[in-house]
Amino acid sequence: MNFNIYLIGDKNFFASEKDYLEALNKCFDSGIKAFQLRQKDVGVREFIALGEKIKKIIDRYRDVKLFVNDRVDVASALDAYGVHLNKNSIPISAVKEKIKNLKVFYSSHSIEEIITAQDAGADAVTFSPIFKTKNQDFEQGTDLLKKAVNLAHIPVFALGGINGGNISKIRDAGAKYIAVQSGILKADNIYDAVKFLSNNLN
Repeated sequence: MNFNIYLIGDKNFFASEKDYLEALNKCFDSGIKAFQLRQKDVGVREFIALGEKIKKIIDRYRDVKLFVNDRVDVASALDAYGVHLNKNSIPISAVKEKIKNLKVFYSSHSIEEIITAQDAGADAVTFSPIFKTKNQDFEQGTDLLKKAVNLAHIPVFALGGINGGNISKIRDAGAKYIAVQSGILKADNIYDAVKFLSNNLN
């Protein structure tokens, strides 16, 4: 895997779509190599249209991988690198059987879910929330993250409340991969945020 930071995007973080696309451009300029298109509040046509705009940006860079949240049909339409599934999505095994070249990431919230996803053929999982966030008052904590990383045989991307202030705790837990939303997209300086997280994770 040629990336250790997995950016998750939502245009609702921004005042306009234009601001969102400009921020993504800065992220890819800063070295982000994997991006998940996540937009749960739009219909499939608008979802694809947004994805096409983002693909035009991604196509200007080398080796940036596009993932699509939940929608296998949209991932296929956009010729995405991967799809990110959850417990309510189409089963991992069904995707693996029907679409051979599509990478599958899975949202996990327990050790058991990680192992189940791994056994079903997932290429990687996110494990969340590691820290409390604005929308989540519960946290897994870094001790459980360390256990997850040691038990899994596929990459475990730590997710939830990760930023420059706590990235050292993620590193000390033995995690090599992180998934980030606001810690990058809402940073005062996106370039500095990406570089700081990357340098301190390694």
